[in-house]
Amino acid sequence: MSEPTNLWKSRAEALEKARRRLRAGHPEGLHDLRVALRRTSSTAAALGQRRLAQQSKDLVRSLSATRQLEVDRELLSRVAGLGLLSPQSAARLEARWEGLARKLGRRAGRVASSPDFERLARAVARRRLAGTDRDLARLERARRKVEAALALPAPDSGDRALHRYRLRVKRARYLAEDLAASGAPGFSRAVDREKALQEALGRWNDVRMFRERLAQMRREAESQGAVSLASELARVAGALEATEAAARQSAVRLVGGPAQRFPRRASHTA
Repeated sequence: MSEPTNLWKSRAEALEKARRRLRAGHPEGLHDLRVALRRTSSTAAALGQRRLAQQSKDLVRSLSATRQLEVDRELLSRVAGLGLLSPQSAARLEARWEGLARKLGRRAGRVASSPDFERLARAVARRRLAGTDRDLARLERARRKVEAALALPAPDSGDRALHRYRLRVKRARYLAEDLAASGAPGFSRAVDREKALQEALGRWNDVRMFRERLAQMRREAESQGAVSLASELARVAGALEATEAAARQSAVRLVGGPAQRFPRRASHTA
């Protein structure tokens, strides 16, 4: 068994590093901060720190709109580059989204400096010396529980079910990485598979959410009498329908693949 990592210390360091990157205006700062918060929530929930888990989850949610707009602007750039939108319409949307991005960016900065974030960071930092021999057993129990959900048949009943499955895959991956960092062997294959599945589901979800934003923008354009823009947005959304379907199909094929079950080994003694 490899030398275990202090998970709480890692979480505290990741939170602080991500916050610094966000404040410095790093392109991945917001993404890094949300990942650090999600990992903190996953670790805290597994180790029985429900309050910390909920605090982290609430902060993630407060940053979701900002992150989604980042993704949508990147996809808008790709769509414009493919010629699916006229330069005038692309520029019009980008100008509007730029203003919204500035507003949401200021909000993200306030979240990273908020009393709620400060309290969370201090609480996580205090936990760095609180690890016990029972932590590995708790992580194992949490991993077994989420594996039960991953072992279900492919969630092909609808987009909402697939989205919920995506979140479970993300949690399963984080737990596998926590276990590996804590010295538990045999999780590398699980991490690799769940990372690939998470990325495939993420690509599908990004296109899905982008098409929903385009639909919203089309409705707004119609209400404002911008017939030409509304027509273009409807055409782009239609063109992306096949892309979304292909991304969904690719992800579902991975979901239906052989599950990576909990590694068999000698039981851990608490």
